[in-house]
Amino acid sequence: MLPSEFARVFGALLSLALVGSGCSWSSSYRTPPGVKNWQDPSPPKLSLWEKARYYQEGIEKKYLSPEGLLQYRIQDSGFTFGSYGDFADGPFQTGIYLSSQAHRYAVTRDPAAREQVLLALNGLRMLMEVTGKRGLLARYFSLRDAIPAAEWEPPPDLPDSELTPTQWTIRHKEWRQSSSLAQYWWRSDVSKDQYAGFIHGLGVTLALLDDAEIRSRVAELATAAADHLIENHMRIIDWHGRPTTYSDLSGRVFVVPVGVNALCALAIAKVAAESTGEDKYRDFYQSLVEKDYPIIAYWAQVSFLGWYKRVNDNMGYLALYPILLLETDPTIQRQLKEGERRSWRTVGEEYNAFFSFVHGSMVGEASRDHDSGAQPADLGRQKGREALFQYPDNKRVWPIDLTRDGFNFPRAFFSGKNGTPRSAIAIPLYLRVRSSCFWASDPYRMVGRLGAKGDSEASGQDYLLAYWMGRYHGFVDAEE
Repeated sequence: MLPSEFARVFGALLSLALVGSGCSWSSSYRTPPGVKNWQDPSPPKLSLWEKARYYQEGIEKKYLSPEGLLQYRIQDSGFTFGSYGDFADGPFQTGIYLSSQAHRYAVTRDPAAREQVLLALNGLRMLMEVTGKRGLLARYFSLRDAIPAAEWEPPPDLPDSELTPTQWTIRHKEWRQSSSLAQYWWRSDVSKDQYAGFIHGLGVTLALLDDAEIRSRVAELATAAADHLIENHMRIIDWHGRPTTYSDLSGRVFVVPVGVNALCALAIAKVAAESTGEDKYRDFYQSLVEKDYPIIAYWAQVSFLGWYKRVNDNMGYLALYPILLLETDPTIQRQLKEGERRSWRTVGEEYNAFFSFVHGSMVGEASRDHDSGAQPADLGRQKGREALFQYPDNKRVWPIDLTRDGFNFPRAFFSGKNGTPRSAIAIPLYLRVRSSCFWASDPYRMVGRLGAKGDSEASGQDYLLAYWMGRYHGFVDAEE
C-alpha cells in the first residue's frame, strides 16, 4: 500500500491528467440569439410508478432491438428493427438496463421482467460475439446501411459503389464488418467505461437472481472478460492486437493509484469468481486484493480545483455496487466503504438517485454502518427519493440555458470545457440538459443542446435503474 500522503500527491497529479485544461472563466457568456423553443421548466407531474411505466413501455416498444441492444436515443423518425444507428455506449447503457430489470424481477417476480433480463443479457453477448474476439466488447453494432454516410471515409478516387467491405474496413478507423456475424458491423475502440456498465449489469443480476439459466449466461460473459484481462495484463486489446485508447484497468499507472480502474477490475474478477466458483477466478480476485485494489479504490474520485468528472464517478459506483452485493469479507467491505464515503462527501447533494441508493443501501455513515449491525444512515435514502421525484416525465431534448431571465443559479468561477457557464449549486434534474444517463452527466451544466428541436428523446434506463433499486431496498413504495 502507498503511504497516504504519497497517494494524495499522486491522486492530485492524476486529476490534472484526467481533467485537462478545459476550464475557463465564463463571465462574458451571453445567450445566443435565434432560439425560440426552450425546454419546459415545469416540475414533473407523474408519480414515481407512472414514470417507471412510461419509460419501461417506451424501451420495450421503441428502444430495444430484437437482439437486446439498447438504442438509448431515438429520433421521431422512429426505431426500425435492423437499423440501430451509430452510438458509442452500447455495453454501458445495455448493462444499466440489465441491472434495472434484474432489480425489477427481484421485486415483482414478473415473468415479463425475467424475459427482459434474458434479452439484455443476449444484447451484451452479441456485443462481445460480434467482435470475433472472446472478452472484447464492441461499443455498438449495426447493419452497414444503418451507419450514417458521414461516418465513412472512402478514398477520393473510388465511388462508394465500387468499394468492397474490406476496403470500408480499412478506410474507417472505428466501424468494422464482423468476421463472426457477417451481417453486422461493429464499432471498435471500446473504453473501460463500457466494461463498467457491462460488469455492473452482470454483477447485479448474479447477486439478485437465483436462476440457473441466468447465472450460466452471466458466467459465460464475466469469465470471458476476466480471461481477457488476465491474458493481456489488465489491458483491453482491440481487433488489431493493440490496446484501445482507454484500455488500462491496472490499479496503478506507474505508481499513481487509479481507483476507477481498481473497482472495474475487482468487479470483473469478483463476478467471474462468484458465478463459477472456479479457483482460477478466485485466485485472480485474490491477486488484486493482495495488490491493494480495495485500498486503491479510495481514489476513485479525483478533482482539479473542484472540478470532477461525473463519468468517472459513475464508473466507480457502477463497479462498486455489485462488489458490495457479493463481497462477504469484512475487511474488504470496510476498505471499499471508506472510498465510497469519500466520494459521497462530494456527490451527496447532487440529486443523483443511483449514487444515493448505493450509499444508503450498502454503505451509510461510518457511525451507523452495516459492520456494526445497524442500518445505514437515512441520508442516501432521502437524497435518492428526492432525485426520483425530480426526474422529468420524459427525456425529450430541447435547448437549455439557465442564464436566461427567470432563473437564478449562481455561476461557478470556472466554465465547462466548451466555455459555457456552470452553476455553483447542483441543478434539479427536470431543469438539466437532457442526457442519455443523468447519473454520469455534469449536474452543474447550465447550457446545452442549443440546436435541439425536440425531435429526439433518450430512453430513461437510468431512471429505471434507480427506481427499481429504490423498490428493491425498500426506499420506494409500489404506490408512490
